[in-house]
Amino acid sequence: MCEILAVIWPEPQPFERMLPWGLELERVGVAGFGWGLAWREGGRVRRYRDPGRLEADRAGQEALLRTSSTHFLLHLRRPSQLSTVALADTQPFVAEDGSFAFAHNGRLAGANEVRHHFPGQLEGRADSEVGFRLFESLLAAGEAPTSALISVHRQLGGTANLGYLPASGPFLVYGGNPDNRLWRFDLAGAVVASTSLHSGDEAIFSLCFPAAANRVRLAQGEVEALGEPHPGDRAVAGGAAAAALRGE
Repeated sequence: MCEILAVIWPEPQPFERMLPWGLELERVGVAGFGWGLAWREGGRVRRYRDPGRLEADRAGQEALLRTSSTHFLLHLRRPSQLSTVALADTQPFVAEDGSFAFAHNGRLAGANEVRHHFPGQLEGRADSEVGFRLFESLLAAGEAPTSALISVHRQLGGTANLGYLPASGPFLVYGGNPDNRLWRFDLAGAVVASTSLHSGDEAIFSLCFPAAANRVRLAQGEVEALGEPHPGDRAVAGGAAAAALRGE
């Protein structure tokens, strides 16, 4: 029941420009059990995490206000298992070499069955970290990021909105949670993707983003490269895979 907010600016902007968006998502949503931010800086992905509420973490806010980047990935957490509220389970997850960040919203139903495939690599107990390590292993095996996002959901099942922020290359989001659909839109000069507060209507816009333009709801099983205008940068899980993700 987490929320994901992905933002691309055409020129570097400080985190304080998008902080009000994150605070409002947390206020009207059901998150509040951890928050984290990943961003591009100096040729790698940097990260900040806190296991509490964004609103309450004034020190973290203050430390990040002037952090400037073109690419930000914010995660607001409300875990499916409250026993996993800990810093190690707080997202986004970031590769040790700073090459990418990964965020998940939903529940990866088969995570416990494959957890043993990653001995010594898992710091926490959340299903999302299993998804992160699986995604990392797929990249290491040569799979492209777009298909790797689809593969994580297909292999682990359940529900999954995913965000992938690399140190360079397309910023990808994947829509695979029918209970918390992903939207892409333009706002204040930025290209934005956001989950929808677990609300089946379009209240995300009246409550959080009333000035959003060019609103597009991602199809189930769709990967979109934010800020990339070419249709070829979008992909949808095909055939039986797409049907399975829709629950057909």
